[in-house]
Amino acid sequence: MTKKPARRLHRSLAAVAAASCLTAATLLASTSANAAEATGVGPYTAAEQALAAHDGITPEQAREKFAEQAVQSEAAAAISDALGADLSAGAYIDASGQLVATATSGAAVAAVADVARSVGADVEIRVVAKSEAELTAQNDAVTAAAVDVPGIASWAVDPEANNVVVQAVAGASDPATLEALAAIRATGATVVETEALPTQLASMVGGEQYEFRVDGSNYVCSVGFPARTSSGAAAMVSAGHCVEGASSFSFKGSNMGSPIGFSFPGDDYAAFTLASSVTPRGAVTTWDGNEVTVAGSQEAAVGASICKSGRTTQWTCGTITGKNATVNYGGGDTVSGLTSTTACTQQGDSGGANVAGSQAQAVTSGGALFDHDNNASTAPVCGERAGRTNQSFVQPVNEILQRYNLTLQTGSSTSTAAPSGSGSSGSTRDSLLGGLFR
Repeated sequence: MTKKPARRLHRSLAAVAAASCLTAATLLASTSANAAEATGVGPYTAAEQALAAHDGITPEQAREKFAEQAVQSEAAAAISDALGADLSAGAYIDASGQLVATATSGAAVAAVADVARSVGADVEIRVVAKSEAELTAQNDAVTAAAVDVPGIASWAVDPEANNVVVQAVAGASDPATLEALAAIRATGATVVETEALPTQLASMVGGEQYEFRVDGSNYVCSVGFPARTSSGAAAMVSAGHCVEGASSFSFKGSNMGSPIGFSFPGDDYAAFTLASSVTPRGAVTTWDGNEVTVAGSQEAAVGASICKSGRTTQWTCGTITGKNATVNYGGGDTVSGLTSTTACTQQGDSGGANVAGSQAQAVTSGGALFDHDNNASTAPVCGERAGRTNQSFVQPVNEILQRYNLTLQTGSSTSTAAPSGSGSSGSTRDSLLGGLFR
């Protein structure tokens, strides 16, 4: 592949690390202790305990919330599939936890009610002015006006507002931005100002995770989700900008493997085949000695809870706020089809795993960062650490799996056997988890 300027990595979700800082990890054996570690302490999973801590609720309430949101997400998908793009603008979970389905007519209301009964979900039906097809056309018009314009940060369909919402950089007054804003407002889209620029989070720090080199410098990104190729070979998915112009990928001081392919900009995903020294497991670390077992990749609805594992901010949780977002990272790097969340992400979290309960959702692409101390020598931070609202952008994982014909690896904390011929059974191996490694 052709190397791109290193400046792009400074805006990306990569972080520099020295190989000497990484230490070998011993392959985890198939023991009951490891199985207990995957599900957390006592009867509650690590995911339930983490969500309880984030939301200020009990683990039992967190378990109930995950279970209810799984049913709601299934219902939201069924409603969208049944009604199509002309009779509805989709469904979402509102701030109170209520599943809301939209309908554009009386006939659509009846159809929504029928689907909701069939999946056993409690659904509030709201009649809206714009259908999904109309919102898509509006979003396309905004994209035509906003792409590569420096003063336009991001845009996406907001299902609750039933409109396209555009984030413009506060104070931007260059001719290109003013012209774009005029065209955007002509579409009827809502324009809001933001003081943060979306950033693909790269930083020059020593640390962990998988390493790679760009133009002689070392960088690190976070692992997304382990997977398997159609032939059964061990694989892993992460962010595409971590691969652009990069080489010499390593994990804990040893060869990690090689990219199957990547897409960036436009999309932000990559897939790797893994070296025999790396043993993948279907789990995500929560950074407290526990792990979340990955059980599948059912897509969660807008409004559902989501948690992220990454090498910088570790385990953080938030809410899915929108889908099919387009983000302008600057320098001609525009990415579409992203999901937006309110989980805290910072430089170095690129590629990290995002899960809803035990369901894989996405890998981290970028986020809105803020200067919190007026000190140019310190790294910018996520919204909550600067008295603002978090905003993260993540690349849906199912798109990556489909693109490279991969199967998501699921299971417990016990190690999955490597494919035949991958090395001697007596060798020491590194254990690969979604998110970050220790």
